[in-house]
Amino acid sequence: MKLIASICLLAFAFGQTGDRFREYRAVESYEIRPGIIITPRYTANHEVCKISIEKSHYSNNTVYSDVTMSKTQILSMFDELVPREERGQSLSTDSPGVDTTEFDDYNFWKLFRYENVFLEMHGRVPTGTHEKKKWINMPDERQEYDVAVISWTKRQCDVK
Repeated sequence: MKLIASICLLAFAFGQTGDRFREYRAVESYEIRPGIIITPRYTANHEVCKISIEKSHYSNNTVYSDVTMSKTQILSMFDELVPREERGQSLSTDSPGVDTTEFDDYNFWKLFRYENVFLEMHGRVPTGTHEKKKWINMPDERQEYDVAVISWTKRQCDVK
């Protein structure tokens, strides 16, 4: 009798957890590197249409305030997630791998364009380098990004 009561109590407790968040959309995420999370979005046919890449603010009982990633880190994960043969030809007007950089007052984003996917990397211009010329001439290893987004060009994400 105690066993049956314990099983019922556990089933009730775990059932309540699922009900608690029913009003929210469930999100699927994966840890691609320690502390780095990818979150895919899908089309109605369940094909990947977007993947966001970002560092977790909390992992392994630790809170992280520095959640930026380097261009090298992001490009490494991009190579893993979308191999060159899946990307298609580079749409850069110069040589493959050349990116476009855009700015507003305190933010910047880089865009790598291919036939089948775009890679966007978004970051903030560090304090003391708000002049665009200083930032453009800054070495890649000093440029840090908050989030990267891979978008497939011919796939429409399912909106829920």
